[in-house]
Amino acid sequence: MSRSQDSGRPVGTIAVWGTFDLDNFGDHLFPRVTEQEILSRLDGWRVRPFSPYGSEHPCRMDGGYVAESLGDWSPLRAEELSEAADLTLIGGGEIIHFKDELLASAYEATPEQLASRAPSRFFVDGLGADFEQTHPVVWNAVGIPFVPSPEQAGMINDAVTRREYVAVRDPLSLERLRACGVERDVAIVPDLGFLLDRLVAPELLEERLRYLKFMEWYPSDRPALIVQANRSAVPQAGELARILEWAQDGTVQADIVLLETGPCHGDDLFADALQKQLSGRTVYRLPGGLPPEDILAALWGSCGVIAMSFHATIAAYVYGKPWVILDLFDQSKLRALAETLGAPDQRGVDGDTVSNAIRVAFSRPPDRAGLPELQRQIDEHFDRVAEIAFRSWQERGGDPAARIAELTRQSRLLRQAYQRTRQRQAVERLVLVDRNEELRAEQDQLRAEREQLRVERDQLRAAHDKMVVELARLRHDAGEYQALQDTKLVRWSEPLRSAYGKIRRSDS
Repeated sequence: MSRSQDSGRPVGTIAVWGTFDLDNFGDHLFPRVTEQEILSRLDGWRVRPFSPYGSEHPCRMDGGYVAESLGDWSPLRAEELSEAADLTLIGGGEIIHFKDELLASAYEATPEQLASRAPSRFFVDGLGADFEQTHPVVWNAVGIPFVPSPEQAGMINDAVTRREYVAVRDPLSLERLRACGVERDVAIVPDLGFLLDRLVAPELLEERLRYLKFMEWYPSDRPALIVQANRSAVPQAGELARILEWAQDGTVQADIVLLETGPCHGDDLFADALQKQLSGRTVYRLPGGLPPEDILAALWGSCGVIAMSFHATIAAYVYGKPWVILDLFDQSKLRALAETLGAPDQRGVDGDTVSNAIRVAFSRPPDRAGLPELQRQIDEHFDRVAEIAFRSWQERGGDPAARIAELTRQSRLLRQAYQRTRQRQAVERLVLVDRNEELRAEQDQLRAEREQLRVERDQLRAAHDKMVVELARLRHDAGEYQALQDTKLVRWSEPLRSAYGKIRRSDS
């Protein structure tokens, strides 16, 4: 019997597949949001992220949240992955396609190497028809960015047909599924980024923001205007710089902060180009490769966001900040996002519309009226996922009684750890009190020494003033004496005074 079928398993496991091993802000949000939502419904469960390369492709933005490697697709690997979890979630993000070569530069690999690893085989076909009979696979609000070929459409249709539940993130993706011949019900679930206000607590965002300011990457005493785009916008850097200067002089009184949400997309190249064009302005720049928590803090603390990034825009909306979408190449997903957020006029496709979008976005209060409904739809999605996962866990040998016992054991251990932490804190508090008393005594001594130095300083200053007065008197007397020496009477009487002096000396 495999480990996944062991009847003594107290908790279940959910695997999450996606491109979480790339330096891209949105990709690192999906596993974090998914884990948070799963654990809020299935307490104590494990969530294991998997990516095409995982730890084989070190990533600056993961913040220590490292995915495991999917490896090369094979029936043996599919069997291993099916035994590693009770349910597999694929996504989010626009990963349902067959253009693996587009990921080559991001993974610093050749197109041939990506074709061999075939991430599209994992993301579309999942575990394959054989293993998915006993292991449910769910698309986790994914996007379908390209129209598939007839052969690819057949593979997509087969994968969707055999699954109990499928969720895509937008109507366009559903249209492309219908074009593949999919007739069954498919859920449209908003992007998982709309739950970002649950991901990081405000006090942690505040702490992260203080760090950014301390490092002088972010203005400490002025509002911050976040600006982001990728390498595709480098040719427009000059025009965007002029628009931003116009905005700073009128609509937006803030310092510009350049943000990189996609180092793998060349965000640094755009930041370099724009910073050069803004040489006469105060410009801050956040380093590339910051973890999602720092990026969220920068967005949360800003006065507004002008960005090409899909998820930077969503974060601005969720946090109630003015936002402008830089859609300089008329992307369907950005057009749909602006409509979803209820403000298509805050999307700019050229200089004139970008200027108008800035004027509109920063002249009216941000509107988050649609957020509760978007979050409700995502909650329904995760409720359904949790239901399927729990049922799969039971069918594969999971024991609810053992789960309750395990949770009780974990609770007891947590209480013990809490007690020990309190004891350690009590000892540390005593040490801090003693040290505080020592510092207070040192402070009093320093204060007394400072007072003594002040008295001595005043005495020296009085002596100095007295010497200055005495010196002035001596200078005055010397002047008077010299003036007397220069009179005619003194000069003419010099021979007589000299003779008189000789007579006095001879008499003596």
